[in-house]
Amino acid sequence: MDLRRRIIFSLEKTYCRIKKSRLGGVGVFAIRGIPKGADPFPMVKKQEWAEINVSQMKRVHPEALKMVYDFFSVEKDGTAWVPEYALNGMDISFFLNHSERPNLKRLKSGNYRATRKVSKGEELFTDYRTFDPHFRL
Repeated sequence: MDLRRRIIFSLEKTYCRIKKSRLGGVGVFAIRGIPKGADPFPMVKKQEWAEINVSQMKRVHPEALKMVYDFFSVEKDGTAWVPEYALNGMDISFFLNHSERPNLKRLKSGNYRATRKVSKGEELFTDYRTFDPHFRL
């Protein structure tokens, strides 16, 4: 498949956008209905993740290090799980907000599935405890 067809195929599989959330900041919203069981991020490139201690990031620019704390779960011992492309590899799923009653479930594969039909305009949520069992609001 040539590049133009791949782009069109990806656009046909687009379910979501980022916009202002009622919770504050931004969130991920459905631009069309998402069927129960569907992956709302089917074209997202899967990455390997590694556990890294922030003490190993001495040469990282302070603003980038602040983003590590903002986007990844940094434990009390300073370790964080970071994807192979780090901040440059962030996709739309990184902007999901937390809910204890999420409409998306994160699978062991790292993919997501809608736990029910999601309506156009609805914000998508995941349970952060699936990434970090120590997560507390």
